[in-house]
Amino acid sequence: MILALLLAQTDTKTTTNPLVGFLPIILLVGVFYFFMIRPQRNRMRQHQDLLSSLDVGDEVETIGGVFGTIRGMDDDTYALEISPGTTVRISRAAVRRKMYQEEEESSSGSS
Repeated sequence: MILALLLAQTDTKTTTNPLVGFLPIILLVGVFYFFMIRPQRNRMRQHQDLLSSLDVGDEVETIGGVFGTIRGMDDDTYALEISPGTTVRISRAAVRRKMYQEEEESSSGSS
């Protein structure tokens, strides 16, 4: 009698859905995607858009904090003039942001 009760109890415990065990892992992957991977992809896309919009004469800041004006472009590099007569060659990926003229900012802010 006791053995039959124990077997009946073990049978009810094993009838749970095996997906319930994987549910926390699936949720963690989903949270990881929305908080880590997706924003990083957006930042990478924005940086690629920035690099494709750069042209000769644009003022930029590099990831090293150097400010300069683009004087020449190659497939993988920019010629960056950091002071009059001083030109350095930098990687395309080294550009952090484009510096905008103050009159452009004030005219776009008042529109």
